[in-house]
Amino acid sequence: MRKTLARRATLGFLLFALALSVILTPTPTTSLASSHREAPLIVADPLADNTDTYAFRSTEPGRSGFVTLIANWIPFQEPSGGPHFYKFDDTVLYEIYIDNTGDGVEDITYQFRFKTRFINGDSVLGMAAPNQALAGTGGVEPLITSLDDPDYNEPQTYSVTRIDRHTGKGGKVIASGLITPPSNIGERTTPNYEAALGQPAIYALPNGGRVFAGQRDEGFYIDVGGVFDTLKLRSISTDGGVDSTAGFNVNTIAIEVPIQVLTRSGAVPSGPTAADAVIGVWAVSSRQKISVLRSAFDDNGDEPLTVGPYQQVSRLGSPLVNELIIPLKLKDRFNASTPASDSQFAQFVTNPQLAQLLSAVFGISIPQSPRSDLTAIFATGIPVNSITGPNFTTFLSDGKPHEMLRLNVAIPPAASPSRLGLLGGDVAGFPNGRRVFDDVVDIELRAVAGGTPFTPATNVSPNNTLGDGVANNDVPFLTRFPYLGTPQSGN
Repeated sequence: MRKTLARRATLGFLLFALALSVILTPTPTTSLASSHREAPLIVADPLADNTDTYAFRSTEPGRSGFVTLIANWIPFQEPSGGPHFYKFDDTVLYEIYIDNTGDGVEDITYQFRFKTRFINGDSVLGMAAPNQALAGTGGVEPLITSLDDPDYNEPQTYSVTRIDRHTGKGGKVIASGLITPPSNIGERTTPNYEAALGQPAIYALPNGGRVFAGQRDEGFYIDVGGVFDTLKLRSISTDGGVDSTAGFNVNTIAIEVPIQVLTRSGAVPSGPTAADAVIGVWAVSSRQKISVLRSAFDDNGDEPLTVGPYQQVSRLGSPLVNELIIPLKLKDRFNASTPASDSQFAQFVTNPQLAQLLSAVFGISIPQSPRSDLTAIFATGIPVNSITGPNFTTFLSDGKPHEMLRLNVAIPPAASPSRLGLLGGDVAGFPNGRRVFDDVVDIELRAVAGGTPFTPATNVSPNNTLGDGVANNDVPFLTRFPYLGTPQSGN
């Protein structure tokens, strides 16, 4: 009886709080958070922290008709951080957006919702624990050898929902009950990780695509110390820097879908300059506006109860935009906004403070503002021009700036890819989408310094040779979906 009354009181409080929030907030509030620790408030919310977004034509043999979209969350995962390790937040809505009309508004959404359950609540361990029914049988190793192993003590399942003009706002669930693999705990607990747990967690979708959600190696390589120590880089060449993210893991959502399900026409574009060839991609995470902590003596333990509409708390399209372009006072606002409202940030792209810092630190000349070259790269896409030729464009805009990762789905993967993407003569690489191996730090440092053919007066050394001294990831990328490498072992 007491529990029933307590639950009713809790529900009554929630309804009152929700009503009060509606009364006091006639328009949606701005929830402040960000990604890769780039804005002040996200430090307190790592499970919603979107670290990287990728979009590229699939390069795995036999998958040339598909596009791979990847978004990562939960940065700087120490591999041995047990006993509960890392998992997606059941109360966070994770989404990947696609704009195929150029107005900065998503036309297609893929939503991912997670649910965790506990197999053996009597164990003192976390993610890996001997199943209660098997306890006392004498053997505890190996503990987790498959996704349905009874010793996988905190399995997490998820669903995938697609929203588009055909499904309506509610969307259509295209997959459910999918299992994420456990974190890579160590050889005794998660032996033969990639073959036994990583690859079996790749699931087929009805349209011939595939999906994966789980832990992966952190593939974003950068000398964080050198960049953020006021550009005191240990090296500005291809080596000599320190990969500050080496040894860490992230949580990855990767989805591979046919090209035609992403374009505005619903067909494979006829060529790179066709009106339906370019799409814009960004990832977000959102939380419900009200969260109530419940007593540990409640039937549901201390699991929070969340209600109300979802509010975006993280956003990421092109890499490093918020870290290196948006000023501190607006970083939280940027990540709570949408590409449709990016006109408010345009001045920071056309006259970036980072370019002035590069000029002061390295004693170089930089292009004068307004920077139309950077506007094209980050805000509108690159139109057909004499420099990149008649068969290349990433232009997707209604005439206004919209920051997102743009991919020309009609440009096939490169036979000889370059880590420098377009700057390396590889039209299939960043800023045409982003592949997992693209060296976005070197590319963007050179672009901001004016070291590209789009600004010929400053396309000289060292502007066009700048880098952070890190040119490769610490572990190999996979040549197959989901492309990011096997997560670092906790032991």
